[in-house]
This record gives sequence, structure tokens and C-alpha cells, in this order.
Amino acid sequence: MTETGDFTYEQIYYTLWETAQRYHPITQFRVIGNSHDERMIPMLEMGEGTEVIFCVSGINGTDRLMPSCLLLMVQEYCRAWECGWKLENIYDVKDLLSHWKLCFIPILNPDGYEIYEKDYFVIRNPIYRQMLRMQETPCKEYFCNARGMNIQKNFPTSYYRRYRIAHEPASENETKALIRILQEYQGRGFLSFCQAGKRILYYRQPQSFSANQKSTRFARHYQKESGFRTERFTLNRNPGRNESAGEGSPERFFAEVIKQPSFRIELPFLYEDRDTEKAKLSNGFKQAYFQLHTVPLEYIFSMEEG
Repeated sequence: MTETGDFTYEQIYYTLWETAQRYHPITQFRVIGNSHDERMIPMLEMGEGTEVIFCVSGINGTDRLMPSCLLLMVQEYCRAWECGWKLENIYDVKDLLSHWKLCFIPILNPDGYEIYEKDYFVIRNPIYRQMLRMQETPCKEYFCNARGMNIQKNFPTSYYRRYRIAHEPASENETKALIRILQEYQGRGFLSFCQAGKRILYYRQPQSFSANQKSTRFARHYQKESGFRTERFTLNRNPGRNESAGEGSPERFFAEVIKQPSFRIELPFLYEDRDTEKAKLSNGFKQAYFQLHTVPLEYIFSMEEG
């Protein structure tokens, strides 16, 4: 682990692969697809159960620290499983992973992740590279993929809005890769982690009292423990009321198509002074990880209750 928790794409990829080799009884490494610039999108399955929870980050290129948080989460859970530890003296990882499976996808948008750190010259495709260099967005503020598409708004949800020509739903390789894996596993929950406001956003099904009850219980508990504010959206058929509730997002896609609880968990990372960014990055990472590291386990608890 680096001091700031700021891993490169290659470090995250190979650490996932090495973790799967070491803890092979409960882990499996998979490549679920390639980005438009031909970077592989890795996933690590963890657990022996049949009920699946997805943990996804790195959807936007500016979500710099969340992939490292998920990578450290993978390593901590594996060590707890091997040693028989209880995290926070509550979560028996070995017992939970005997009934459930966690699928970690730390970097869905590897091209955007690399651009943030290495500038647009990191893109190997000359056409994409020149297209990106001609724009005026600084690489530290660039959140799209190598084709200039916002993956966060590229999923085929109800009332999907096309913002420009060729911006069709599921047009991007990264979007297609996640959709394939969601449809293959189905799953009992979707947790996406990103850098934004300090909130947890969740979706309610129009006619599913049990799923809504569990979603609300998890959101309220997490709000109490972390101090996050919660925002709830109901998947109704009124585009006027739900227009801004995650149109084209993977969270809404999972809630609409898989019809299971879906959450977007946001943490802010703000750096006002670039000269002291490294120290703030280190402190921000430690604080973020402390707030996030048991979220998947707490979600499993909420699903098993009642």
C-alpha cells in the first residue's frame, strides 16, 4: 500500500491477480472486457456463496482514490478470511463469505484513470489521443473514457437522453462489459463508490416492499454510522419527477433491469492547495477507507435480517 493509497492501473490489475492466486479457495480473477484503448477491465470474485453483491468504482476518471479503497478492502477481507478475524468485532468474514459472493470491479474506466495521472499522451490510439488533446479540459478534470464519452450516463435506463450525436445507450466498451457481467450474475445488490458529495443515494422499486425495506434499513444505518445524508428515488414512470435521478447511470440500470437494491455512495476529496495535496491525499484516503471498509459486509447483514 502506498502512503496515499494512490495506485497505478497496473498495480491494481496485478495486485488483484496476485491476490486471486494466493487466496484461490475463495477468490477468482476475471477480465470482464477491454476499454476502447485496449486496457483490460479486471474483476475479483470473493466468496463461496451463490448470492452476489457488486462493488464498483473508477467509473469516472476523476474518482482517483476509490479504486485504491476497493483494492485495500479486497486485501483486508482476504486476510480476515484466512485468519478467522472479525472486522470491527462484528463481521465474521469467513462465515459471511460462505453464503455470499462479492464481485469487486475497482476500475471500470481504466483509460480515464490513466489520463488523470499521465495526461492525454497515455492514450495509444492516435485518433482518440489527438481528439482529446484538442479539447480544453485539463487532464485532472477529465472524467470520460478515451472516446470522450461519460460512462456514468451511458447505461440504457428509462427516459435515457442522448446528449449528442452517436451518444447511444451502451455504446461504450466499458458500459457493455459491466452490463454483461450484471446480466450473467444477476446479483442481490449493487454498490458503486465515487468522489462527490457526502451522501448515499438509493433507488426504490414501485412494487417491492421487502427490497425497499432492506434498502431503507441499510441506508439509515449507514447514515447513522457515517453521518452521510441519504437521497431516495422511486423508479416510477414520471419522467418529469425522476428526470435527474441518475438517468443513464449504472446504479439506475441495475435497479430497473435486475430489480434489486442499488446504491451510489459518495465521498468528497477536495484539495485547495496543490503544494500540500500529498499530505491531504494521505489523510483523505485513510479517513475514506475507515468510513467505507465494512460497507459491503453491512449490506449483507441488512439483506439477511428479516
